[in-house]
Amino acid sequence: MRISRRTHLPKLLFLITLLIPLVETKVDGQLEVYGNFLTIAANNSSFSADNYTDFGTVFNRAASVDYTQLSRTFVLVNGGSSNLVISEIRLEDEQNFFDITTSAVGTLSPNESAELVINFNSRAFGLAFAEVVIESNDPNGSFRFFIRAKNVECNSTKCFGKLPSDPTVCNSFGTCIGQNTCSCAPLYAGTNCQTPIRWNDGNTLVQAGHDFSPRITIGPELTDLNEVYRIKVAINKLSLFQDTEVSIGVGSSPPGDLAHDIGQIDREYGYLSSGRLYSNGVHSDYGIGYGEGDVVLIIYDLPQNKLSFAVKKAGTHEFLPQGEAFTGLIARPGKSLHLMLSLTCFGECELELVD
Repeated sequence: MRISRRTHLPKLLFLITLLIPLVETKVDGQLEVYGNFLTIAANNSSFSADNYTDFGTVFNRAASVDYTQLSRTFVLVNGGSSNLVISEIRLEDEQNFFDITTSAVGTLSPNESAELVINFNSRAFGLAFAEVVIESNDPNGSFRFFIRAKNVECNSTKCFGKLPSDPTVCNSFGTCIGQNTCSCAPLYAGTNCQTPIRWNDGNTLVQAGHDFSPRITIGPELTDLNEVYRIKVAINKLSLFQDTEVSIGVGSSPPGDLAHDIGQIDREYGYLSSGRLYSNGVHSDYGIGYGEGDVVLIIYDLPQNKLSFAVKKAGTHEFLPQGEAFTGLIARPGKSLHLMLSLTCFGECELELVD
């Protein structure tokens, strides 16, 4: 009995057509990276101690700069449905502060993982950065993320009697980077980071609604004779009562009353939103004005006892220095100088202390 090829050929072609998608369909490997069990996003350029992208700080003596080092372990996972081939892992690190001590180059099956161990070798003092680059057959291309670490010279260095490694050094709000020299966390100031930059209610934000007379808000005390205070006030929202202004500056606290413009009475030193200065009840020309969306920088140099201001206009990135505003600032007897602002809001006003 002979089988007709003419009869079965169409059926055979039909079966081949059904099978082709099954043969060609493939889900590529997918690279996922974790640090301390937390996801690290591809092209991540931020740093966090939580996911190990910020290694932290080590303290070493000059004679043994690399004695204390740091290692962090990252986990690479294939989250796809086919093999993930990791062909290369490299560090883009011009200063060679980091080393790969355990590589994860190789092939990972679906859901399989491998460890990538990176060491901060502390070869020099300072802040170190590197970009981790992982090449694989992941269709999304190279996986990149940044890491950083810091090596601080301690020797016999102390900050106000405490070693740099003491968790309470610099009042727990800074890093000891030299003898009695603290680098303070954002919104802290003072030679020992002892001054939180806050309004008198403990917040960084001051809000106002409908006022019919000036409202004064008092900020941090400015009395560290070795400090140059640099405090920024962002004007997020501003709607003023007719023919009134904002006044930002320095004054004696507590003031006699809380319902006048900063500068109206003696020993207050204000910078008005019109660009004028206001002190002892006298206006004088000074610089540019400021308003909603702008940021005002107050620079109070206590060693020189000078007060100046700068303004970053909305939509720009640079502060425009306005020059020296006041010298020889003096508090009223029995009082101390504080950051202050005053405004007569008519609607919605919001000013914020920012880093």
